[in-house]
Amino acid sequence: ACSITGAPALLVARRAGVAGAFLGLLTLFQGLLKKGPSSEDELRKSIEELSSRLDEVKKATDALAGKVDEVSKLVAELSKEVGKLGNSLGHIVEDVARSLLPSWLSANFGISVKELNRAYFELGDKLVEVDLYGEGVDQRGEHVVVLGEVKAKIHRDDVRAFHEKAQLILGGNSRCLLVMYGLHVHPTAVQEAAHRGVLLVSPYATLMQSTRVKLAKS
Repeated sequence: ACSITGAPALLVARRAGVAGAFLGLLTLFQGLLKKGPSSEDELRKSIEELSSRLDEVKKATDALAGKVDEVSKLVAELSKEVGKLGNSLGHIVEDVARSLLPSWLSANFGISVKELNRAYFELGDKLVEVDLYGEGVDQRGEHVVVLGEVKAKIHRDDVRAFHEKAQLILGGNSRCLLVMYGLHVHPTAVQEAAHRGVLLVSPYATLMQSTRVKLAKS
């Protein structure tokens, strides 16, 4: 775990330090231009003071750069942690879908499938992955292939992409049910699913009219 608490305040403080040092240097330089040194000794002291102020500006700038690098690293670490949480959520949702859907399909569609597992299909030189795959029978005892995908949030493009992938996998050889399981289903996904004959299932919504699809025949 990582935290960037206080980092913005630190950056503001460092920027203020750089600005203050630079303003002091500018004020001193302008004063010298107006007054002009009256002796060699005064000129030497003025040059030394200018050099000292330049060192202050450099140190303040270096400190600011260091803080920017520190915040950048913290943001990168935070991004990684968020990515890990996203992956964990995805796996949890997949496990829920695999546990829930077989009994749900049986109760609502009369489709008996023992289990749904991740599967890979060779399509030419590509290996295509699907989250859910299982074979079973419907109420008439006919063979059915269940092909599914799991998303935390399902949008229109997700439905379109899954349907196109499923068509490539099935190749017109199987009687199938295409199903997508998600925690949240966007209204545009509902419309797209109705158009393409994809069943949408969500634990937070009742079976929508658009998901009352017939088994797709390739």
